Amino acid sequence: MTVVPLNNLSICAAAALIISCLSIDASSSWYVAYLILAMCLCAINRLFLNAEKFIVGRDWVMVIGGDKELSKLNATLLTLDQFTNVIGPLVTGALVTWVGLRETVGIFGAASLISMLFKSVFLRLLYTSNRELHVKEDTTTSNELTNSLLKESVIYTYWRQESFSAAFGMSLLFMTVMGFGGLAVGYGSSAGLPEFIIGAFRSYGSITAILGAFSYAFFEKRYGVFTSGILGLIVQQIFAVLAVSSVFLPGSPMNIGGYFGNFTTGNWVHSMIHSFDAQNATGFDPHVDWSNFSSNGVSLASIVVFLIAIASARYGLWCLDLATTHIMQVTIPETERNTVFGVHNALCQTFSVLKDILVIILPLPATFAICIFISYGFVSAGHLFFVYYVVKTKHSPHAKRKITVVVCPGKDDDSVML
Repeated sequence: MTVVPLNNLSICAAAALIISCLSIDASSSWYVAYLILAMCLCAINRLFLNAEKFIVGRDWVMVIGGDKELSKLNATLLTLDQFTNVIGPLVTGALVTWVGLRETVGIFGAASLISMLFKSVFLRLLYTSNRELHVKEDTTTSNELTNSLLKESVIYTYWRQESFSAAFGMSLLFMTVMGFGGLAVGYGSSAGLPEFIIGAFRSYGSITAILGAFSYAFFEKRYGVFTSGILGLIVQQIFAVLAVSSVFLPGSPMNIGGYFGNFTTGNWVHSMIHSFDAQNATGFDPHVDWSNFSSNGVSLASIVVFLIAIASARYGLWCLDLATTHIMQVTIPETERNTVFGVHNALCQTFSVLKDILVIILPLPATFAICIFISYGFVSAGHLFFVYYVVKTKHSPHAKRKITVVVCPGKDDDSVML
């Protein structure tokens, strides 16, 4: 698999460039050049990492697991991904503290070379041990389908899929600030929460995501994909409403009227610029008074409820995500699977970028509530798209609680109970 060495080699090269940056003076022009090259290589790594995930986690898993084990394998892969997200920052922080930044980068570069070897060997063994991975579709049918695909855009290929509404609904969920990324961490810090408390909430969010993945495998086996997806949707919707409600609780920084009442272009530009250089920071260490449930005299009710809500919502999010992935896997023809999942990932990242742009436009804690309201609208729209797909499919005369698995056109179809 070519994406494996390309993926790891780009990381190794990026690590070498970062080490070079740390070895020269920051005012040197070479410092900027090496840094830009390192970021470009990291972007290339991300590209091939996604390709690798599509091939193994969206395509090969269909053959390896089959209909009965597909949900279990999807949940296992997602759980492993979440587990690495938990231990990754811990390992990085420990290495930087113990051995230093430059040595840590070198360790990661060496680890990438070792992982390249192991992944290449493992994937090769996996390929050779599963004869079904060697089987290609009927050449004539495949060529005819390929020629037809060349005449249409990848967007149209994505749009005409049976699972389009469910997939598009999932992509809308990326347009939200109600996730445990840097935005939620910054919002928590601005409210006066200590870093270790925010870290504890992030760990709790990862645990709920893992529980959601395991729960999906359990419920899907007993009640089907549709019911499991609806369950996740309901859980996420409940906690999304709780997150929206948090902006009206004591300690909320929401001051929309005051912000727009004193709005000037100069103040907006100043706030936007300083949102990147940390000059909007309070400049003091937060002191939490647990007896009054406040930090530096400000109530923590709003921010704590918000963080609990978005961390707990990850349980429902991953149930819904796995259900949508399952639906896409079993309804998309094999020859179009990587194309559709590629467009889907690009669409998800586009909405994620739009979310970042929204926060750049509204950079202050006083206006973060607007971002939350808009995010809730997109989340609810995504849920409606999934519900529409469920209703449409269940009432379709060709799908009485079943979806056809398109693997080899012209051959007998398999089906999986939804």
